[in-house]
This record gives sequence, C-alpha cells and structure tokens, in this order.
Amino acid sequence: MAKNFDLDKTILRETREAQGHTQESLALKIELSREAYSRVETSGSTSKRTAEKLANALGVFIDYLTGADKGGLLPSPFYCELTESGASSQKTWRQLFNTEVELLTFLDQRIYEERPIRIRGKSPELYSDFPTTSLPTYAIRGADCTLTIPLREEKPEPEVNADRTLTFTFRELQHQAKIGLTWKPLTKWASIYINQGLCRTLNRCYPEFIFLDEHKGNNAQFLVVLSEDIQQTQFETLLLEDLWPVREFSNWFSHSLPPVTAYKISEDNKLSFELVSQDRASPSKRLDIIRVDSETKREAPFPAVWQEAVLTALTWSESINTSGTPNNSAVPTLEAFSHLIQHNPVRHQHPNNTEE
Repeated sequence: MAKNFDLDKTILRETREAQGHTQESLALKIELSREAYSRVETSGSTSKRTAEKLANALGVFIDYLTGADKGGLLPSPFYCELTESGASSQKTWRQLFNTEVELLTFLDQRIYEERPIRIRGKSPELYSDFPTTSLPTYAIRGADCTLTIPLREEKPEPEVNADRTLTFTFRELQHQAKIGLTWKPLTKWASIYINQGLCRTLNRCYPEFIFLDEHKGNNAQFLVVLSEDIQQTQFETLLLEDLWPVREFSNWFSHSLPPVTAYKISEDNKLSFELVSQDRASPSKRLDIIRVDSETKREAPFPAVWQEAVLTALTWSESINTSGTPNNSAVPTLEAFSHLIQHNPVRHQHPNNTEE
C-alpha cells in the first residue's frame, strides 16, 4: 500500500512514550511488526489506514499526529500514579488512560477493593471498621489531583494500620507548540465528571471523608421517613444518632408490620422501600432511611456496608421480600418507636456504652 500520509515524527514518538508504549507494544496493538513501526516513526511516512490505526490506538485525532493540531488537547491524556506507603516497602504503579471514564472506573475498582471489612453478626463493636485517626481525602493543587485512602488489615488494629495509605495522583496531559507535552489542570467537563463519580464512590464506601476541603459526614445523623403513600405527600420523621439505633429501629419495625411485600427503590445514599399490603386492602406506604447532615439536613455519606447492616436488621433482601405477621393489624408509626426508646433508653445508647 502506498505510503502517502505524512506524520510528525516528534509528536508520534512523544505521544507513544507519554502513554507508556514501547515501539514493540504499539506495533503489536496496530498489528505491525516492530521493524515496520520503527520505519514509520523514523520516516514519518505511512499509509492513511496505518495512520488511522495509530490515532485510534493512541486515542488522538490524525490531525494531532500530523502536527496540524499541535495546540489542541490530547483526547487521551489521563495519567495516574498509585503509591502504597507505610508498609515495610513502598510500591508505586503508573498508568495512562484514554478517557476520564477509564480513569474513574480504575479509581472506583481500587477504592472498592480497599473498602472496610463487611459487617457480620450483631455486635456493636463490629461497626468500628472505618478509619478514625485519618480519613480518605481528595484535594486538587494546581495540576495534581490527589486522593489518599487509609489502608486497614482484616482486623482493625491501630498499631498494624498506622500510617498505611494508598495515594492516587492523577493529571491531564496537553501538547504545547513550543515546549511539547506538559501537564495542565483538569479541563472543566472532565473535572465535573470525575469529581461527581469520585464523590459517589466515596459515599458508597465511607461514612466520613474530606472532599475538596469539605468534611463530609462528620455531623451526620439518620433520618427515618415513613410516608402515607409512595409520593410522600404526608409523612412522619424520626432522627436517630447513629447506626446502632437504626438497626434497633429496623428490627423492631420489620417485626411490627402486618403482612406486606417490600419493594426496594434504587436511590443514592439512602435506603427506600415501597410497602404493599399483601391483601391490597390498604394503600402502599414508603419507608426511607437517609443519612443526613445534622445542620443542613442534606444527604451525607451512607456506605454500602452500613446499608447492608440495616437490610440485615430489616430481614429484607436487595430484591422483593415479604415481612410482617397476621398478628399485626397496621404499619407501626414512628411515634411508637420514639415512645419505646424514651421508656427503654438503654436501647438508644451508643454501642460503646452498652453491653452485649
């Protein structure tokens, strides 16, 4: 095939190196021999078909590789450095990503792998699985976006987990005509997408973290809302201080119900259910359990592992489930639970102040 397409040799080499490719690995990706690719990079001349393959493999436009768009932003400029420190040795990994979607997927997977251990059993002591001396922290300083995650062992032990962290540093790459490839702050839309996705991931994994200098979840309570219908036109509310009384409420509520079918409604940062009477004689009701900031009442982080603990106490699953007994004639009110805990304060104490 005629070699009738000219590429900028310097841009091709710099882009390949910036994305971590050797000549051999890039040649393999576009189905050329290393020798054939080396000739392309040396001469800058190739076929249009091969030029298109190179552009696709590197995540850039052909105009970028020809030099016609030297000042433009690389469509695939995301670099991430991952460092594990505080253990006996420090390890560092580096990786490039074609899109912000790929970068966010990578961050989401690694954060989820380091999530706190799953809650098992009913002992209040098993809820202290989250870091207390250090918190997950995300900050942006210049071109550097840095996320620090404290690491834990299977069994939370301060002396074992002290100062162990996983640090992600990611940046965006651009090409400038006079100085070549350099770093720049995240572009507006990439920043919005990554920040929203990263905040959603941290909400799912941690009850408390620092995000762009804002301390999230530190003043949070649990708001329980019981609505007379699915549209939530009439409702009653109950504020509970922490996870233990929420589990107590959930266990009491599920055992006080008449026969109902509970349909879980998918919501971020909260547990929501539609309660349908099995005899269809009474209208459906809705139950929401939401973690909220005690001052602003805005939604706060409600990690999946805590949601799982509440589901366990409700004896409902993620999908459709039935609950209640024929001995109960109506859905219990939140006022009834408030009355119960006022007359039995030991049930509402913090787990650290109770005995098994």
